[in-house]
Amino acid sequence: MFTKTGKEGNLLIISLYVDDLIYTGNDELMISEFKNSMKHEFDMTDLGKMRCFLGLEVLQKSTGVFINQKKYASEVLQRFGMDRSNSVHNPIVPGCKLVKDKGGVKVDKTHFKQMVGSLMYLTAT
Repeated sequence: MFTKTGKEGNLLIISLYVDDLIYTGNDELMISEFKNSMKHEFDMTDLGKMRCFLGLEVLQKSTGVFINQKKYASEVLQRFGMDRSNSVHNPIVPGCKLVKDKGGVKVDKTHFKQMVGSLMYLTAT
């Protein structure tokens, strides 16, 4: 991430990840000059206002910028066959003690680790 402060407190913030570049600021002229200099130096396409970045969905409104991962969460549910499950407010009954079901069906360890890893990524990003 790079931040440039111009005269009179004008600000330009640039974030680059591999070949994805986003920028914002409070001075339209500074933003325009940056965008034109980048287009002159590199072969790039201006996709307009950001709608998606690194898998995050971005909604820009006059009331603020809102970020969500609804698409990724839906994909995780579909991937693990849980997209038609009933939703609950609490995934486990409070105070319930978990015990091993010795006669139960064995769980595929790899599948379970993938599921947990996907959920950890969802909560960490």
